[in-house]
Amino acid sequence: MALGAVVLWIHVLCGVVWVGTCASFVLAASAIAAESAEWRAFALRAAPRINRINIVTACTIPLTGLGNLVYVGMTRSTPFPPAFFAVLSLKVLIYCAMGIMLAASMAAETAMRADYAQDGGVHEAGDGALRRLVRLYGLIAACGTVALVLGLWLAGT
Repeated sequence: MALGAVVLWIHVLCGVVWVGTCASFVLAASAIAAESAEWRAFALRAAPRINRINIVTACTIPLTGLGNLVYVGMTRSTPFPPAFFAVLSLKVLIYCAMGIMLAASMAAETAMRADYAQDGGVHEAGDGALRRLVRLYGLIAACGTVALVLGLWLAGT
């Protein structure tokens, strides 16, 4: 039982960290004047770290999710209800969408860093990539929140 609880909490913690880092970036970027030097400096410092953290959580979530499914399947005395598989399928689809958005956010970060590394006062491409990064992180946070709520439902079945 203890191992099952540890795997479950690692799974939940990874989801919360992924959602929390993205939401924190969006909130912080929204609090700073857009397209200012401070806005750019914040993004250059924070985005690579957030992406590295999120890669780790994104890789851990399916492993711990599978572990949870195996553990619950072994300890259950009755079969899973059909709604369980419907919700689980929805969570997998949301996870796939979040993974695609994470890959897109890494591409946006690379484009942002490349443009900001160039000398010159105008950084339209970098600012556009940063705006795209903020939108992607916002979408990841929203999708992750839905997945966490669905996870609560799954835990109750």
